[in-house]
Amino acid sequence: MLANNINDKRTANVVITHYITAAISFFVICLLMFVSSKAFIGHYFHPKLLAITHITTLGWISLIIIGSLYQLAPVITNTSLYSIKMAIFTYLCIIVGTVLLAISFWFFNIGYLIQTASVILFSGISVFLINIYLTTQQSKEKSIEADFIVTSILWLWLTVFLGTLLAFNFRYTFLPKEHLYFLKIHAHIGLLGWFLCLIIGISSKLIPMFLISGKLNSKLLNYSYYLLNVGLLGFTIDSLFFSGDVRSVIYVSLILIALIFFIIYIKDAYNKRLKKSLDINLKHSYISFILIFIPIVFWLTLKFKIIHDIKIQNQLSIAIAFSILFGFISLLILGQTFKNLSFIVWLKKYQKYSEKNKAPLPKDLYSEKIAKMQLYVFLSGFVIALAGIIRSNSTLISIGSIGLIGAAILYNFNILKIVLHKQKTEKGLL
Repeated sequence: MLANNINDKRTANVVITHYITAAISFFVICLLMFVSSKAFIGHYFHPKLLAITHITTLGWISLIIIGSLYQLAPVITNTSLYSIKMAIFTYLCIIVGTVLLAISFWFFNIGYLIQTASVILFSGISVFLINIYLTTQQSKEKSIEADFIVTSILWLWLTVFLGTLLAFNFRYTFLPKEHLYFLKIHAHIGLLGWFLCLIIGISSKLIPMFLISGKLNSKLLNYSYYLLNVGLLGFTIDSLFFSGDVRSVIYVSLILIALIFFIIYIKDAYNKRLKKSLDINLKHSYISFILIFIPIVFWLTLKFKIIHDIKIQNQLSIAIAFSILFGFISLLILGQTFKNLSFIVWLKKYQKYSEKNKAPLPKDLYSEKIAKMQLYVFLSGFVIALAGIIRSNSTLISIGSIGLIGAAILYNFNILKIVLHKQKTEKGLL
């Protein structure tokens, strides 16, 4: 069923388009970070920093995740994607909306441009939610992974809805509290509700599959699902309608416990793996799970006011977002891309020849050597840039950005190598 779901050429082409566009966006983000390194020093509400953040969250991370979901949601639910046309509509809305939004933030045009961008994005994400929901409803089989995916998209919808309100609030000022208050809620439900919830859902399916793990305790995922969403729902309701600062420790504790249950599940998958050696893609993933503790430590430092210097506190706030978006999420994506994309392209070109010894394997479609270089260059750039952010040193941020640009170039090279792979002739495969 996996092959039948993915081998639909129209679905595959849509997924591949998402991957290519996201890879280009990643390169642009690293380049913008280099040319605007000073924006990472000071308050996080900086026009250029807001532009880079939204390109990262929408044009890079969300775009590639959405493309992956068009492949994975049918696999997890054992169905087919509900609508290709809806997928194309969502893609166009994200591209146009992200470009307009980035321009509006970069030049701080808080008028009709940012409002138009937010409406376009909201329309695209709404259609995406409907498309995935109808896809999952076609299946009678229920799974906790599917629950993670659908719930995460609901959080994405809420994130974009609140972002749309914020875009109009710039001019009309109708929200009951200051703009930055709602901006923090917008960021939290996006990072935890959309990204973290979805990453847990997808990783809990893919990593055991790639490791060829034995039977795992699915109750751990159930605990993780309910604790994460109860904590996030409590935080959202409390923050929107009450003053939840005092109770935020309770919600964060629930979310951290949910994350611990997930990490235990992944550790169990690692211990029960039949595939003893980790390839470079899984090394990306496991390092990313280690790096998630960096923003947690930074957050605890701020929450318990271990450091009283306002300037350092501002830098730690930026460092938290940077370490989540780059150290955790981006590194995870950089590794999983080659597993997923190479398999999609391989199915398009070689599925009917899979039983012939001369047919290449999916891993033969990209260069593992370049993927290893990508990992080392990315980690070097990330560490240097993070040190620059914490120390308010734009020179270090620029140097780190050069490393990230190098990783982006290597990543794009491998993406093109997969996509432009020339199929061997049928005669050569006999």
